[in-house]
Amino acid sequence: MVFKLSLAAVAATFALSVVAMPTSLHSLTTSLFPRGGEGEPFECPDPSSTAAAKQALIDYGAQSVDIAIAMLENGCAFHAAYPAGNNKPDDAAELGVYRNNWHMIREYCDHFQGAGPSEWQSRGQELHDDVGLATQCQRQLFSKLGADKFFGLQRGGVSNQGAGAEYGQFVGKYQGFCKSHMKDGMAIYWNVASM
Repeated sequence: MVFKLSLAAVAATFALSVVAMPTSLHSLTTSLFPRGGEGEPFECPDPSSTAAAKQALIDYGAQSVDIAIAMLENGCAFHAAYPAGNNKPDDAAELGVYRNNWHMIREYCDHFQGAGPSEWQSRGQELHDDVGLATQCQRQLFSKLGADKFFGLQRGGVSNQGAGAEYGQFVGKYQGFCKSHMKDGMAIYWNVASM
């Protein structure tokens, strides 16, 4: 037996799933998707808030690569727009506006050195909620690791550092855009495979 689905049936099913989506996930999804096509600059829904959030990161010491990573990971939000840990435990837990994993943070960020893998919830929440501390750690991570090792650990964790090469290329695309849009309400989007 062969089933045929019309485009209208698929679209209706998708529309129902979006309507039924929890508010926070729906808000996150709409903030991440562009108003144009992939690789096309667009104005964020609240451009003045986006510009202010970018400026706050810059005031904390963020460079264009950091703004690029924050945009890639959170769209127009420029804060940790996902739950602490992102449903990953211990060293795999993702934290902060730059979505770094707890292993990187506790090994290379001075503020968290000496913390254990299971402390991601108690100590990691501080970084998740504080863009200033997240930016301080981001700068230390990038400085201590260098770009290649940073991208490998950030994207693939300890077990799959080879995953960082493609991620680094996407960050480069975002960074090229961000160099001209460090302080405005504009963003850009490319479809990057999730971690």
